[in-house]
Amino acid sequence: MRVRTLIALALQSAALLLLCWSLLGGAWLDPRSQARLLVLLDRSQSVPREAADRALTEVMKAAKAARVGDLQLIEFAGRAIAAAAPTAANDPATLNALAPAATNIQAALEAALAAHAQSTFAGAVVISDGLENSGDAASALAAVRAARLPLHWLALGRPPPPIRIAQVLAPQKAQLGQRIALSVQLTGKSDRRLHVKASLRSQGGETWEVRGPVDSAGRASIELDASRSGVLRVDLSLEDFATDRVLDALPDGALIDVAQRAAILYVNGSTGPLAPSLIAGGWNLNVVAAAQLEAQADALDGYQAVVLDDVAISAASPRFWHLLTTAVRQRGLGLLVLGGEHAFGRGGYRDSELESVLPVLSEPAVVDQPAAIVFAVDKSGSMGQGSGGVDRFALAQRAVLETARALSERDSLGLVVFDVVPEVLIPLGPAPTGTLVLERNWMASPNGGTKLAPALDAAIDQLEHSAAARRMLVIVTDGFVDDAPLVGLRGRLERSRIEIIALAVGPDADVGALQGLVAARADAGLVLRVEQAAGLPLAMRTGVERRRSRVERGAIMVQQRQPLPFPPGTWRDWPNLAAYAVTRSRPEAVVAVQSQSGEPLIAFQNFGLGRVVVVSSGLGPWAPLWSQWKQWPELAGGLATWIGGSDGATTLTVSDLAGALQVEAEVRSGKGLSDAADVSIRVDTPGAQGQLLSMERVAPGRLRATLPSQGSGLYTFVISDSHGIRRHLHLRRDRAEHQAWGINPALDAWVAGGLVHRWHANALAGLRDESRRPVDRSLIALALALFLTGVVLERASGKAFGRAFGGPIVRRWRRRA
Repeated sequence: MRVRTLIALALQSAALLLLCWSLLGGAWLDPRSQARLLVLLDRSQSVPREAADRALTEVMKAAKAARVGDLQLIEFAGRAIAAAAPTAANDPATLNALAPAATNIQAALEAALAAHAQSTFAGAVVISDGLENSGDAASALAAVRAARLPLHWLALGRPPPPIRIAQVLAPQKAQLGQRIALSVQLTGKSDRRLHVKASLRSQGGETWEVRGPVDSAGRASIELDASRSGVLRVDLSLEDFATDRVLDALPDGALIDVAQRAAILYVNGSTGPLAPSLIAGGWNLNVVAAAQLEAQADALDGYQAVVLDDVAISAASPRFWHLLTTAVRQRGLGLLVLGGEHAFGRGGYRDSELESVLPVLSEPAVVDQPAAIVFAVDKSGSMGQGSGGVDRFALAQRAVLETARALSERDSLGLVVFDVVPEVLIPLGPAPTGTLVLERNWMASPNGGTKLAPALDAAIDQLEHSAAARRMLVIVTDGFVDDAPLVGLRGRLERSRIEIIALAVGPDADVGALQGLVAARADAGLVLRVEQAAGLPLAMRTGVERRRSRVERGAIMVQQRQPLPFPPGTWRDWPNLAAYAVTRSRPEAVVAVQSQSGEPLIAFQNFGLGRVVVVSSGLGPWAPLWSQWKQWPELAGGLATWIGGSDGATTLTVSDLAGALQVEAEVRSGKGLSDAADVSIRVDTPGAQGQLLSMERVAPGRLRATLPSQGSGLYTFVISDSHGIRRHLHLRRDRAEHQAWGINPALDAWVAGGLVHRWHANALAGLRDESRRPVDRSLIALALALFLTGVVLERASGKAFGRAFGGPIVRRWRRRA
C-alpha cells in the first residue's frame, strides 16, 4: 500500500470522526453552537452601583472560563433596556432611561424571554437584590422556568443603615379631641442622642409637627391631640437631636381616622322630641341650631349621619348642600330629613341639590289649584346701583324671572313696577307668555321716590279679575311706606282673597308697615327680610313656593304599606297626625308609611353609598301623638340605627401585593358566618372614585377580590350591609428605592421552588452541556473537506485504496467518472 493511500485513508477516517463528534454535540466555529449567556443587571437605586459593576465583572470572568461564546446584557430598574455590550452599563443616558427610582423585575424577565424567543440562550444570570416595588417577579420566574431557560441569581443588596425605623404602632381610629399615642421602635445602634419627628397632615392641607426622644431601648413615644376630624397621615423621621440631621425617614408611617365624638349631627330647625329621646337612649349627638349649620360644612367627614329637623334651604350656603350630598353619595353618610313649617316645599327644597338625594319631590302646588301671581317691584332711585356696587333692581329682575320659570302652564302672572307712579309692564296673563316677556328688557330704570299705595291698587286691579283659585301678590321694596292707607288696602286684599309675599330689601325697608298688610289674618301672607340684596332671588323663589306648598291639616289617619328597613319593620296601630307636607315619591323610593290619601309620610332609598329617609310630617308639632306611642323608642332608635350604621357584621382585611391589593371580607350574623349576599364594597383609589369591587365567594361568609394597584396613597373602602355603612382606610406604601436595603426574603422561596438557582463560582461550568445546540456546521464542512481530499488521493493511488476502504463504492464512482 502506497503512502498516498494511507494518507487518504487517514483523512476519510478523520472525516468520519468529525461527523460523529458533531452529531454528539461537538462545537467548533459555528456561532449557532456556541453557548450564549443573558445577564440581567439591576440598576435601581437600591443596588449599589460599584458593587453591581464588580458583580458584572465576576459573571463575565466566569463566562469566559466556561467558554461562553456570546454574552448579552439587559439592564433594568423601573423598566428594562437591552444594552449593546456590557460597557453600556456606564452610560449615564442609559441609566436615565431606566427609571432607577423603581424596580420591575417582571419587566426584565419578560425582556429576557423575548430575547430568548428570537435567539436561544443557554442560560441567564440576574444580578439584583430582588426587592421590587412594581410588577410580579414570581409569575415571571414561573414563565422563565416554563421556557426552559436556566436562571441563576447573584444576590446583591445595599447594607442597612446603622440605625433606622423598624416599626410604628398607632391606632387606626380616634375620636376628635382624643389624646393619641404613637410608639416608634428603632433597630440598630447609635451613640448619639436621637429623637423622632412626627409630621402630621390633615385632609384640609394643615400640617404640624410633634417630637419624641428615643430612650435607651430604641423606642420613641409621641403624643398628639386629634384636633381635626378626618384622615390624619403621619410622616416619621429619625433625627440627630443636636443637629436635626435626618438619619432615616418613613413617609406615611401611620394613618389615623379621626371621627367626631358625636356620631350624628342633629340640626334643629324647630323643637322636637327626637333629639332628647336619642340622647336619653345613649346616642352620641352633636345638636346644633339651624343658624349654625354652615359652620359644620368642613366637619361632615367625621359624622356617620345627619338629621335635618325642619331645616330650610336658606339655613346654609350652596357649598354646604353640595358637601352634604357628595358625602351621602360617595362616602355613605346617612341622612334623615324631618318635615315641618320650614322643610320640603316651605323650605325651598324644590329643585335644590338637597332634593336630588331625597326619596320624595316637593310639589309646588296641587294640580287643581292654579295661581295668579302679580309681581310689584320697586324701581325708586334707592333700588339702583348704590355706593357698594349692588344693583338691587337688577337682582329683583333676576328674582322675578327665576320665580316665574318655576310656574306651571296653568298659572298666570303679571308685572307692575313703581316709584311714585305705578306702571303695568305685563298685564296678568298666561305664565309661559309672561315669562318670555320677562326675559327681555323691562324698559324701566330706577328713579324717583316710593309710593306703595298706588302700586298696590294697580296690582289688586289685575288680580281681582282673575278666576284662579289662588291669588298672590309679590312685593319687592327697600323704602318707607308710611303713607300707605294700610286699613283700606288690607280690607281690599281680604275681600279679594289675595295672599301677600313682601320682601323687604336692605336695612332701610319699612318692615313694620309691610307686616301691617298681613296682620289681620295668619294665613294672609308673610314678610321676608332680605338683609343682603344678593339673596333676593333665592328668597323670592322659596317664599312663593312656601306659600304655594300644600300642607294637609287635621286628624290624619296613617297607613303602613311596606316594612320599614329596621326591626320589627311593621306596626299596625300608628297614631294620627296633625299635619304633613304633601310630597310625591320618586319611582325608585320605598314608601313604607302613607296617608289615607296615598301621599308619602315615611319613605326611604339608597342614594349612591348613602341611606336617606324622609318623614314628611316630621316628629314634632305635626306628630304630637307619636312621641307618646309605645313603639316610639323602636321607631326613633330604628331610624337613627339605619341611617348611621353600626360596627356591623362585615370585617375587612386589605393586604398589599406586588401590583395589586388583596381585599378579604368576612361576614358574620348572630349565628356565625353569613351568606354575604347583601354585602357591597366600593373603593376610592388614588386614581378613581366609587369603584364597585367584584367580590368572589371563596367560602361561606368569606369574600375575596384583587384590586389592581393605582399607585401608592390612600384607599378608602366603603362597606354596605344589612347593619349599615362603614368605611375602612388602607394606606398603600410602595417602598421607595432609597429606603430599600438587604436581599428580598422571597428569594429563598424562589430557590426552594426551583424557579432560580443561586449563583456560585462554578455556576456556568456545565452551561455548554446543558444547552441544546444544533449540529455544528463548521465541523460538518471540515469533515466533508477531509473526506473529499481522501477521495482524490485514493483515486490517484489505484485499486489498493479501493480494496482497503469502500471498494465497491469507489469502483462504482470510477465507472460513472
